[in-house]
Amino acid sequence: MSGRNALMFHGAADGSAPRAPGGCMQESTSTMDRVAGASQGWALIAISMLPTLAIVSLVPNLPQLFQHFAAVPGHELYVPMIITMPSLCIAIFAPLAAGPLADLWGRRRLVLVAMCAYIVLGVAPLLFDNLFAIIGSRAVVGVAEAAILTAGNALLGDYFDGAQRQKWLGTQTVVGPVVASLLVLAGGALGDRGWNTPFLLYLLATPILVWSWFAIWEPTRARHVAAADPPARPFPWKPTLVVAAVTIVMALAYFVQALQLGRIFSELGVSTPSSISWYVTLASVGVIAGGYAYGRMSGVPINRVVALICASWGIGYVGLGLSPNPYSGLAFGLVAQFGNGVTIPALIAWALSKYDIGNRGRGMGIWGGCFFVGQFLSPPAVTAVGHFSRGFLQTVAVVGGVCLVVALLALLLPRPGPAPQPAGR
Repeated sequence: MSGRNALMFHGAADGSAPRAPGGCMQESTSTMDRVAGASQGWALIAISMLPTLAIVSLVPNLPQLFQHFAAVPGHELYVPMIITMPSLCIAIFAPLAAGPLADLWGRRRLVLVAMCAYIVLGVAPLLFDNLFAIIGSRAVVGVAEAAILTAGNALLGDYFDGAQRQKWLGTQTVVGPVVASLLVLAGGALGDRGWNTPFLLYLLATPILVWSWFAIWEPTRARHVAAADPPARPFPWKPTLVVAAVTIVMALAYFVQALQLGRIFSELGVSTPSSISWYVTLASVGVIAGGYAYGRMSGVPINRVVALICASWGIGYVGLGLSPNPYSGLAFGLVAQFGNGVTIPALIAWALSKYDIGNRGRGMGIWGGCFFVGQFLSPPAVTAVGHFSRGFLQTVAVVGGVCLVVALLALLLPRPGPAPQPAGR
């Protein structure tokens, strides 16, 4: 999301899109004077925070949900689905439905409709007290999030490129942990008033919807593609398969810490949930540092960025696995979280570079689906590694050793040069 320089979608002799000074994009017809800037950048950052809300705002209240639905047969299996169902739906629907719709129906229309569904179904658990109805509403929220994530990332690529795109991706990663921490606190405070009151937080999407209505416009080229079948350029399946494979593998390691850092600190001797939350929050400063650093990595080849991420994970995970106490674990957690802070903006920027505007929605839908597939597969992968180690912390150290090997291999790859900007915007 980001930038001040304009790109006109029509008028170049070779059919490609000329750029105005600075690198951001501008429409060429009735919105010819529009230039994507701070309002669009911050609106897209706000949009990108919405999928986070579905998870973090309810995490502090999971024990309360277990207690409320204790009489439901199989509640041990079904209650966690209140939190995990949206992520599963993103993994399924982002590549299969949201991506193609973003290209054929339009990014702006898709994201606005999805936010409306997100708000209505997000607060729906306030109206009923049936576990399976709640899980069903969470599935629809997940479908809406798939559309929000896909269309938002596609708009980022439509509006911004180069250093401006990188700057806004880095800003998103810096802002994300701060917002997540505030949502955790707000969810816990609302949870004190009732098991379902945290769902009121979904109303926060309402001002974001209003803001997006005025700030976001449909890229001209996307409207052209919506009226033309097939798209002007064939879908780039070969680079997409590379992006998909790398994204899934990176997500497996990313979610070792993102999902299990609380358990890691518990194994290191932190005994109470409140104390664990403080250690996790302090470690998340590393994510902010990683996002800030990525915003200043202009021109760094993707293999070197991957090497930096994997080296951070390697040092952090090995250190966490071998730490004698939570204090040293916190230091290594900061290093590993630095890698997490670089990961998402780097992968999004790399994926965006593979697609022109006619295929960007579909491409980013596949990317989002693969990232959440990695989230789904990470815990069982850690469990599988655990069969060959002696305890959970040693498993984390083994994962770190693998990450160090991958970092070295990434450095040995031929230097590809900076990621190219896609042609034919």
